[in-house]
Amino acid sequence: MNIKEVKLVEFQNDMLAEMVKNVLNDKGIFFRAKSDIMQSALIVEGNAASGAFTIIYVKENDLQAAQDAIAGMV
Repeated sequence: MNIKEVKLVEFQNDMLAEMVKNVLNDKGIFFRAKSDIMQSALIVEGNAASGAFTIIYVKENDLQAAQDAIAGMV
């Protein structure tokens, strides 16, 4: 049976993305992180954020546990 992956959160901040990944690892929640370099090229001029966007996906049945684990971080 193939379990669907859903988007948990999207970051412009690599440090925050790494913190979330560490929390998910500690909780034993499987995730997949995808960096979207093309989207970072579309950042509006004047925005101080730089680097690639990071999107973190989790399995659909782990979504609530993942949201609970990172509550207050995002």
